[in-house]
Amino acid sequence: MLRSTIFAFALVASTNAYTYTFDNKCSYTVWPAIGKAPNGVPDPSVAFGAQLGAGKSQSFTIGNTEIGIRAWGRTGCNSAGANCATGNCNGGLVCTDGGITSDVLLAELGYGDYGQYGGERTSWDLSLVSASLNINTELASSDGQSVTCVTGNCAPPNAFLNEGDSSAVHNSAAGANFVHTFCP
Repeated sequence: MLRSTIFAFALVASTNAYTYTFDNKCSYTVWPAIGKAPNGVPDPSVAFGAQLGAGKSQSFTIGNTEIGIRAWGRTGCNSAGANCATGNCNGGLVCTDGGITSDVLLAELGYGDYGQYGGERTSWDLSLVSASLNINTELASSDGQSVTCVTGNCAPPNAFLNEGDSSAVHNSAAGANFVHTFCP
């Protein structure tokens, strides 16, 4: 009985969240970050930061119904994960500003209910709006969709270049997992 209860709980928990994995294929250390800033307003209820050496990966769990999620990579940070050369944020290793000060390529994710046209989904994209490409990046969902933004090739539908461009938006069923690869 206990074993089936634990399994049922694990099954419910897994359908209420998705896993976001950072994979560093660069030859240098990257400091990945995740923050929440719906409508550009920082919300510290979702925040993650880590130091990720070359060849390493690390995951973070995010609730399916979260909106305004942003993920990005930082380079050249000090030993505390602060004062980064690119992708800097307020708060140090774990950013408190939801990425609104990073000025680099962002992955953006958020919940949406499309009703009869697809049900509960996670909309996602890469965005270069008012930002620069600091690390070549690929974002892939577990349903097989992926986008890549690399130097010399980072345009729609792979990434937003301006706010009016909707061709970069992708969506996956709620619960789909994501892999954010640096230096794909």
